[in-house]
Amino acid sequence: MALNIKNERTVDAVKRLAARYDVSYTRAIEVAVEAALQAPDRQAQERSLERVSRLAADYRSHLPADAGPEIDDLYDGQGLYR
Repeated sequence: MALNIKNERTVDAVKRLAARYDVSYTRAIEVAVEAALQAPDRQAQERSLERVSRLAADYRSHLPADAGPEIDDLYDGQGLYR
């Protein structure tokens, strides 16, 4: 499969990446694409965080008002965790 990259900024970036790691243009593109695919998906992370937040809120709503420790029980006078 052939790719024809017409964006000069992209071509320049590929050349710089290939030179930095002393690899071919193809290998530079392969490494960059694999790194991008390994990066966390921001939308998936946001959905997970929203789901966890909803679950935590639901859990807290079922606890008695005096179920948790007071802040003073968790930290000393200097603000350090006990």
